[in-house]
Amino acid sequence: MLKRRHVPAVLILLLAFLGVAQAQQAAPVQPKPRRFLMWKATSPATTLYLVGSIHVGDSSMYPLPAEVESAFAAARALAVEINIKNVDQAKTMGLVQTYGMYGADDSLTKHLSKETMATLDDYCTKHNVPRAGIEQLKPWVVAVTIAALAWQQAGEDPALGIDMHFLNESKPPQRVDELETMESQLSIFATATEAEQQGMLETTLKQGDKIKDMIKRIQSAYVSGDPNALQKIMEEESDMGSKTLTKKLLDDRNVTMAAKLDEYLKGKETIFVVVGAAHIIGDKGVAKLLRDKGYKVEQVTLVTK
Repeated sequence: MLKRRHVPAVLILLLAFLGVAQAQQAAPVQPKPRRFLMWKATSPATTLYLVGSIHVGDSSMYPLPAEVESAFAAARALAVEINIKNVDQAKTMGLVQTYGMYGADDSLTKHLSKETMATLDDYCTKHNVPRAGIEQLKPWVVAVTIAALAWQQAGEDPALGIDMHFLNESKPPQRVDELETMESQLSIFATATEAEQQGMLETTLKQGDKIKDMIKRIQSAYVSGDPNALQKIMEEESDMGSKTLTKKLLDDRNVTMAAKLDEYLKGKETIFVVVGAAHIIGDKGVAKLLRDKGYKVEQVTLVTK
């Protein structure tokens, strides 16, 4: 099963949906200011653009606003969480087996409560997932697989994610920097306790078919460029899961990312940074952390029709 499925770099599935209402009158529409999930951080020496990414998407998300593309084209470097175009698939599968699979003398059944096991069995029966095929997978991999199935069924594609869009556009002499590695991301789950992993799976199963509805809510918040609406949804979802695992997946990584962006801002190059939007917003997000370091950080307002 793992050989056929993409394991998301992060679990926060931030999806975008763009719907543009058509004017019903022939009169020209005046440009109106709107926000996009892009921030501009400045230091005395340079400028850093910080774009909130969604890791999967659809064709309706494009084209992106011209101001965003112009900022990207002017940057000396594109910085992403990981360069997914250069991921060694064989090495990644080895890491998933190391961090996400039980040995021959162990299995998923031995690590789940009877209640969670029954819910999982029901899910597999309802969605035609071979139950025996996931018996060697650890709970966090099963949870990721269920979430991935949901966004696949919703028509979302990793090839149309914001990260991939800019990676495809990037050409020399612009370079691509990585803020993390696939191993560092996957190792977070390796350090997750059994309680955290089971809680993650329980939450995903509890959401079940509601995941698609959650995706649409996130899409609406994302396209509106409203970080507060997006933060509210994230907090609702966080309340249903493990707070300690959420801290590892978001807050702790935010601190590390902010430290690396701090180094960019001390340099002289213009950098275009693309990371999951969940890492940027909120009181513990990268934008706030950079402000705390004394940098001017403002969300960009676009003027579009």
